[in-house]
Parts: sequence; C-alpha cells; structure tokens
Amino acid sequence: MMNKCLRQLIFLVCAFFLRWPIWLLIWIAGRSGMFKTLFLLYPTDSSECLDFCPDIQWLRNFLSGRPTPAGLIMDGWRPIGIYLVIPNQALELMRRKERATVECILRRMLWIQKLSGAGAIGLAGQLGSIFEKRHGIPMEPPFYSSTFGNIFSIQKAVNHLVVHAKKPPWQVSVAILGGGELGEQLEQYLRGDGYRMSMVDVRYTRAGDVKLTNAMAAGVQLKEVDLVINLLPRGKDFIDCNLHQLISETATIIDFSRPQICAATIAQNVVMGNRVRRGGLHFFMTLPGGWQRHDLPACSMPSLVASLSPLPLRNIEEFRLAASQLQFCTALSHVPARPQAILGEKSRALTSSFPLFSRFMLYMRSR
Repeated sequence: MMNKCLRQLIFLVCAFFLRWPIWLLIWIAGRSGMFKTLFLLYPTDSSECLDFCPDIQWLRNFLSGRPTPAGLIMDGWRPIGIYLVIPNQALELMRRKERATVECILRRMLWIQKLSGAGAIGLAGQLGSIFEKRHGIPMEPPFYSSTFGNIFSIQKAVNHLVVHAKKPPWQVSVAILGGGELGEQLEQYLRGDGYRMSMVDVRYTRAGDVKLTNAMAAGVQLKEVDLVINLLPRGKDFIDCNLHQLISETATIIDFSRPQICAATIAQNVVMGNRVRRGGLHFFMTLPGGWQRHDLPACSMPSLVASLSPLPLRNIEEFRLAASQLQFCTALSHVPARPQAILGEKSRALTSSFPLFSRFMLYMRSR
C-alpha cells in the first residue's frame, strides 16, 4: 500500500507540476542520442490504473489520450528508453467513437519521439491490434505492435519447459485457449516446432465476459494435455470458465493474461509466459503488478529489438534471429546481469569522495 501511494504521488507530481521540466530534460538528453525507444503502456482494469494514478474522474479525463512518462528503460545504469502510460483501457479504445482519442495518442507519441530522438515506438498488449484492426491505422515503423514479441516469448517458454521435462516435442501436447489471430499464428509456429497442437474455442459476450464455445469438446481436448497456453484477456476469465477443473492437475499452464491467474487457487503449475529477460535490461521504476526487476514485458520486445539490432524485422523468422543474437530469453530461465563499466573512473572518484551520494545510488539501484 505504501509503495502504491508513493508511486501515485510521484506520478502526480511529475504529471502536473514537473510536466514541462520533464519534457525539457527529455529533449536535452535526447540531443545526445541516449534514448533509443519509447514504450506505451495501458491498464487492463481499474486496479492497474490505480497503480499509477488515483481514481479521480477529472484527473483521468485530463490524462486520457495523453501519454505521460512513468519511468525509464535501462541498460545497466544507462537509460535507453522511456516508458509512458495512458489511463485508457483496451475496451474503451476499441469503440469507434474513440478514434479521435487514438489519433491523439499516436500524434502525441510521434511528438515525444521527435522530442527524445528515439527511433522506435512500442505499443503494449492489444494496442497495436486495436489501432490497426478497429481504427484502420497501419502499424508501420516507427510503431511496433506486440505480436512478434508475444510469439517469441511463448515459444521460448514452451521450449524451456519441454527441455526441462526431457521430452521430445512430438511427445508433448499443447492446447491454446482463445487468442484470436495471435492464437492462430502461435499454433502454426509451434506445430512447425513439432508439438501436437489443439485450439480451444471461446466466445465473447457483449459484457466482455468469456464463454467456452463447446464445454464438452473443451473437456475432451484438455483432459490429457501437457501444456496449456492461456491467451484469455484476464486470469478471471480462466477461472470463471472453470478451465482449471477440465485440465489435468499434472499439466502446466503458461499464463499470458492480465491480471494473471491466481496460482494459489488452482492445483496446476502456473508460469508466466509474457515475460522475457536480457542481461542488464530492466524497467525503472519497476512495473507494478508482481513484475520482478529484470522482467521485461514480451510486448516491449519488438521496439527494443528494432532499436538495438541493425537486422531487418520483416517476419517472425527475422525477428527470432535478431532477438536471439541480442540474447533475449524467457524469464523462466535465469539470466545473470551483464557486468557493466557503469560509472567510469570519474564517477568512482565522486562516489568515494561523497559516501552519502554512494548510499543514494545504491538505494536507487535496489528499487
């Protein structure tokens, strides 16, 4: 609770009283070529919105459609990007009448890109799909949707679990829950890797709830499955559909929902499939919602890879090659932080001369 209140206070101070000084600092830092990428986040529900901003209607109206800096993307001690947030939820932005808000968001992100000198703009979660499919706005550079990062992250998570189980892929059955276009692409690529695949169909009600299309058929599909990839929007949807009662207790669930499945309430092993790692890279401030310090959202990968790699990213194969060369991997495996020549000789001298400064830097490093 204390961390949430502190985060809200810092966010409000920066969003209102320090808004223009922060833009000025971003412009000054951007002239040095420091920033490589921008990444735009959104809340999946009101509880995630509260992690940044108090639930005050006029405040949310003011911030609606206004990407606001919330933290930095760091490579060791070196900032390489900025992550920003909007209070608008996906279901809100999907409405046709919100096209003006969507255009405002994109226009402001392009302005921030010019201000910061960043080369890529990443869109979290469903934003890219919503902008392209619902509003007809093509996702072309500098904008990068989350699709390639999501596929890479889940493939790496599946491969990691199968390697540790010491089974060949053709002996492993994998079921995908929902997912739409992402689920179809993922099925194709995992089938190409040799896994035995099946899709569990769902339908969405007007109220935004999820129902199984055929509960009996789903029970047969899930009875003997080894891995289940949950692409349903919220962990609540998984529980409400009683899917944990249809799945064998020996199966492992790779969860891609937000907010995630509460693992303590079900018998199956639950792991997060939407998190990747690369030595040295982390978000500062750490993302709320149970994220570890070095966990990176899979949806941030496309813009990160585009800004860090000179290789083309025209298809998933080229993306996988570039991501592998940059040593991205699933967060299910341990990746040690890369040794960094962080401060240089002058900074070391400053630290030794001013122990209070040293303690402050160590404190900031631990956040």
